[in-house]
Amino acid sequence: MTIQFSSMRLLSASALVAALSGLATPAMALDADDFATRLSAMTSQTGTRLSFAAVEPEGSTIVLRSVRVDSPGQPSFTLGDVTFKGVEEEDDGSYFVNEAVFADIETSEGENTVSIDGLEISGLTVPVDGAAGGLDSMLWYEGLSTGEISVENKGVTVFSMAGLDLDVKRAEDASQVKVTMTGSDLEIDLSKVDDPKAKDALKQLGYETVTGDLKLDGSWDSQSGIINLEEYSLALDDVGRLALSLEISGYTAEFIKSMQQAQSAAAANPDPQAAQQAMGFAMLGMLQQLSFKSASLRFDDASVTERALEFAGKKQGVTGEQMRQAVKFMMPLALGQLGIPALQQQISAAASVYLDNPQNITITATPAEPVAVPVIMGAGMGDPRTLVDLLNVQVSANKPVEICCKQ
Repeated sequence: MTIQFSSMRLLSASALVAALSGLATPAMALDADDFATRLSAMTSQTGTRLSFAAVEPEGSTIVLRSVRVDSPGQPSFTLGDVTFKGVEEEDDGSYFVNEAVFADIETSEGENTVSIDGLEISGLTVPVDGAAGGLDSMLWYEGLSTGEISVENKGVTVFSMAGLDLDVKRAEDASQVKVTMTGSDLEIDLSKVDDPKAKDALKQLGYETVTGDLKLDGSWDSQSGIINLEEYSLALDDVGRLALSLEISGYTAEFIKSMQQAQSAAAANPDPQAAQQAMGFAMLGMLQQLSFKSASLRFDDASVTERALEFAGKKQGVTGEQMRQAVKFMMPLALGQLGIPALQQQISAAASVYLDNPQNITITATPAEPVAVPVIMGAGMGDPRTLVDLLNVQVSANKPVEICCKQ
């Protein structure tokens, strides 16, 4: 089973949803030309080109027929019809759309098919001038939801999710944005894995099918440019929960505008290779504005560790407990190849505590002061071992309280 395409498509779909917030453009049913002009201008800011077969206004409802999206470096994506309900023009000339309803989406590539049912966006705000700069010139929506999302490989469903729910709250002065997202009832069919050895191993571990949920909780301060991803987690039943926290600064409205301009310029360049190079140089320049503040990666066990020890022990002809002791004994020897004594000691100590009583294990990076992203990149390319001290990397096990980003 080869499903790497599906993740690309789902990411593309997420990017398209953001771009298509702009589909809510004008509410004036009698001025379809204004609707189309505004729509084209808003979506082109990120290099995305939107086309549609017809615009059909009726009262406060606007329907775009056969919507198609073209993004640089990606295959064309057909969305079908999109219906905007409750379109109103605000006093400042912007437009507010109560609800945007998408036709069910299905797209295929090779042996893989991705389907998204019931996609809806609520509370769309389309600004007057997308080129003015600042938050008031950006597209916003208050909520996004879907019905079932599924991925099929050779006609068999290998991944499904009951739906996604995204909630966006923006302060009245547009200084802060709070985002929460949940993905419910994930189901992954691992019995369709191509590799026979991996398939057999998963079966012996008891993971022919895994279920779970995902969650995102974060905020953005538009003035300081601080993004605080408090939690981005995937919890799989009888496996465990993997959670990421991250905090960076410098992601201001001006940074976003510069990025949009670079994307637009790349999309307009007829030479793909030259466009890619120009985009790369532009991104390197923009990264100078970003700084890393803190990060945390934590895994909470839900039986996978004991299962893995039993499985590995069986392969070696020993018990799970004997395999546990063997791993603890071999850990310092294996870590010796890192050449970072302080980190080796941390990992070895944390692993020993965790293996004795699998609860959770956490890796944090909390430098005393924010570190510019280019400095991190330079250290990584020069001598990755220096990143441990640069970012103050710490490893711990069985912490009672989850460590998150610094305020």
